[in-house]
Amino acid sequence: MVWKKLLSLFQKAGKQGPRVVISGLKRENNVFRESIQEEADAFLEKASAILGDLEGVTIHVKSSGRGKASKFELHSLLSLKHSTITAKAGGRQLNFVLKNLFDGLMREARKQKSKRDKGKKHRDRMVFEGELEVD
Repeated sequence: MVWKKLLSLFQKAGKQGPRVVISGLKRENNVFRESIQEEADAFLEKASAILGDLEGVTIHVKSSGRGKASKFELHSLLSLKHSTITAKAGGRQLNFVLKNLFDGLMREARKQKSKRDKGKKHRDRMVFEGELEVD
C-alpha cells in the first residue's frame, strides 16, 4: 500500500516539465529569485524546442558587495538526458548577467544539437566496403 503511493508520487514527479533549481540566494532576495525563475522558465521553453530532452537547469548565484558596488556571478548547469551543458557569467547588474548566462547556454545548446545532427547525417550515409548503397 505504502509502496504504491510512493511509486505514484515518483511517476507524477517524472511527468512534470523541466525543473529549475536556484541556489546561493539569501531568503531576503525573493525579487531576484522570482526574476531568475521567470527568465529560466522562458529559456527552458526555447531550449526544449531546440534540444527536446531537457531534464532541468540549475543556477547558482554568487553575490559580493552591497549597494552600487554589488557584483553577481552566475553558474548554470543545463541537464539533458545523456549530457550536461555548463555556462557562467558575471557583472554588476543581475538582469544583464542573467541574459549573458542564458545566451551562453543557448549557444552551447545549439552546438550540441549540430553535433548530434551531424552524427545522424553521417550515420545514414555510411556504406561498408563490398556493400551497395541503396536509396
